[in-house]
Amino acid sequence: MRKIFFFLLPAVMLFAAGCKDKNGADDVNALTVNPELITCPATGGDYELTVSSPNGAWTATPSESWIRVTPASGEQGSATIRVKISVNKESVASKGSIVFKSGEETVELPVSRAAKAAPYLRIVSEKELNTPKEGGTYTVQIESNIKWSASSNAGWAKVNKGVTVNNDNITITVDAATMPQETNAMIVVAPYGEGYEAGSDTVYITRGSTEATSLTVDPAEITAPENGGSFTVNVSSNAKWRVWKTWDMDWVTISGSAEGNGSGSFGISVEAATSMDAVSGILTIEEVRSDSYKPVVTQVAVSRKGKPAAELSVEPLTINAPAQGGEFPVTIKSNYPWTANATLGSFFSLSTKSGDGDATMIITVKSATSEKESTGTIVINSSFGNESARINIKREGIILRLSMEKIDAPADGGTYKVKVTSNSPWNISSTDEMVATVSLTGNESFSIKVLPADVAEISTARIKVSTEDGLATKYVDITRQAVVSHYVAKPFSVTSNKKVYFSSGNLQYKPTTGVWQFALRQYYRCTEYVNNHRSSKTNEFFDIFGWGASGYRQYYPYLNPVGNESLLPTADIANTSYDWGVSCPISNGGNAPGMWRTLTSNEWKYVLLDRKNAQLLLGFGRITSGGKTVEGAILLPDEWVKPDGVNFVTSVGNYTTNSYSEADWNKMESAGAVFLPTRSENVQMSIYWTSTGYKWHEYAGSDRYSPYEFIITPDIVEANLDHESVLEYGTAIYHDYYYSYENTNHVRLVRDAN
Repeated sequence: MRKIFFFLLPAVMLFAAGCKDKNGADDVNALTVNPELITCPATGGDYELTVSSPNGAWTATPSESWIRVTPASGEQGSATIRVKISVNKESVASKGSIVFKSGEETVELPVSRAAKAAPYLRIVSEKELNTPKEGGTYTVQIESNIKWSASSNAGWAKVNKGVTVNNDNITITVDAATMPQETNAMIVVAPYGEGYEAGSDTVYITRGSTEATSLTVDPAEITAPENGGSFTVNVSSNAKWRVWKTWDMDWVTISGSAEGNGSGSFGISVEAATSMDAVSGILTIEEVRSDSYKPVVTQVAVSRKGKPAAELSVEPLTINAPAQGGEFPVTIKSNYPWTANATLGSFFSLSTKSGDGDATMIITVKSATSEKESTGTIVINSSFGNESARINIKREGIILRLSMEKIDAPADGGTYKVKVTSNSPWNISSTDEMVATVSLTGNESFSIKVLPADVAEISTARIKVSTEDGLATKYVDITRQAVVSHYVAKPFSVTSNKKVYFSSGNLQYKPTTGVWQFALRQYYRCTEYVNNHRSSKTNEFFDIFGWGASGYRQYYPYLNPVGNESLLPTADIANTSYDWGVSCPISNGGNAPGMWRTLTSNEWKYVLLDRKNAQLLLGFGRITSGGKTVEGAILLPDEWVKPDGVNFVTSVGNYTTNSYSEADWNKMESAGAVFLPTRSENVQMSIYWTSTGYKWHEYAGSDRYSPYEFIITPDIVEANLDHESVLEYGTAIYHDYYYSYENTNHVRLVRDAN
């Protein structure tokens, strides 16, 4: 191992270390460390070294635990490392080294640390302080090489230092004297932690005395009224003082500061009296001292008068209100605050429920809601004493009576007059104007018009009669019977040897109930809105259906469906074997098996054009009922007998030749006449599905089926129109070509007559 010998030098000096070649020149390929030694004081320190290792990696190993090297190794080349020397806590110097090694090369760096100095602590400035009575601020100089702290044995002599290290100064603050005697204190400076052998040192303080205490107050007596109040007491003094009250003076509060130093003042708040008894007490003002001398004391006598007796009067004490209610003022006279409470009744309200002294309170009585008389009570209580007053309130009952509260109307409806007896203004409304409407017929009556029924079920409505304020209500409950059809089915020939009966109206369906029915009258048709906005949530009947065919869209009627609800149950329209009486029972159709079916295309053609006297049994017309006019085709049975009082003309080209009132049409359909309404006001054709059609291919290898439609208009009434003629004319009695108005049409069912 190669050693580098050294002399102890200051740590701040840097030296280069290295090897010399045989000619005395620096060996640039040798392991070197710079500086070549470290010397440090007893307090330790941090040092930075440069290591140059041109031949390979290197390591650094300290010989003592008080030496730490970071990093302790490195790669080939130059590197900077840090050496930390910890504090020497011993009274002897320490020596060690750091050995650097790279391959076979070794460099030892000597390290030395000075010994710890002997602890000392002493006060080097004046140790005895004589201060005037006014006190003052004083600086004391301390010499030390250890941690130390300074403390005082008197609150009036304060030192600014806690724990400190080595040489420093402390500041002593002496408060002004408050007692007529000389006082003493000590400031002790002592080691903190280690170094107790250095001992402590002390500063002695003597503070001059004050003059004798003087203490007077003004006023020395306070008399408060029954409402209490705020008062100020002035204090003249040359000393510190404080104020306190006796335990039973909870009616007095000392406001602001309850102590002072020298002349000043304090305030007191006297609470208002709660009884008629006067009260009194003593406030004590005394000198604040820290010695055993008896403090100077003075007093303030405080008293408060009692409350006067309570007085309360209320007018009026009785209120009689009409059924319509109203506002009623009440005069209250009182020398104390008061409260008002309604002990009975909720038919009135108060403008205020409390007051302080004289006041006017408004009692608002609500309108009556029944014929029963209402009574209530208001009690006024004084906040002091037991004084009270009672106000009795009475309100007349409202009168609202109807001459009838129940109507059983026939299906054709009717008009009914209802007399109203009331002592309050009233109004009327109907819950269902599709069943009944109302109108005033004077100040004491109204008229109810029950409209003709349009459903095959009993309908109800309610007429509401209410006072204008809505507080009284009566009802007229209406029950209207279902529609009774006048249609009498008669035979129609559909082939040379087969006859059928037509249903009493077009097919209808209500999704929310799943009910199928025949239209209650032949000329009834659903609105375009309902037909065009159908979904499973529709709560009205519709009467046009998308076609269905076995294996394709069976049971799926739809038209511009709402949302995703395009699937609604219906029948297989294009299927001659479909049995409506079994698969889709019709609520007003009997529904025996084999009862109802759809006409084929040829059967429609035969009944319209090919049966005996077909041209004499076909016409077009209009029916007016309930203010509405519906146009359509009219079919007469094979054995037609015209009823008395009505006419029928086989019409071509228009719907105006045959015009019927509701009563006239009742006679026609009683003789078996069939009415096929047009699709809508905007589509002047009677369009009906057949149960036959043709197959077509939509997807490879899969047959699809499209049913035929029959379009019936007054434009053409010739028989034997072929397919090309239909295309040429555009409208016809019938055609066998797939035609679509949004792929939805009416359905009219038949049942076999033989």
